Amino acid sequence: MLQIVLPLPDATLHAHNKGKWQSKSKAVRTLRELAHLTAIDPTHGEPWEFAGITYRFYFKDRRRRDAANCVQSMKPAVDGVVDAGIIAGDDWQRLQIDGVFCAVDKENPRTVLELSL
Repeated sequence: MLQIVLPLPDATLHAHNKGKWQSKSKAVRTLRELAHLTAIDPTHGEPWEFAGITYRFYFKDRRRRDAANCVQSMKPAVDGVVDAGIIAGDDWQRLQIDGVFCAVDKENPRTVLELSL
């Protein structure tokens, strides 16, 4: 299993955020590049042809959130993992969503992407 720890996604990446694509472009680029740099592992070898992904969101409070929206907002991060050569692609034939978990961690809010064969 490979764990990639990232900050919680920027609010501009949420599906319900209205506005033009230009208003999201900086947040998309930033998250994609951060995930790419975080996931790079020279010892990884060839990209996995198939993987499962589990999304773990740790929030600073108990405010109600839409878990599916949180997953959608992490799309640039998954693209960054593909860019890093960890998985061969993120289409349905190569990447399966194994789970989505949400919890509270007031001291360390974050997102953890868990990839497994």
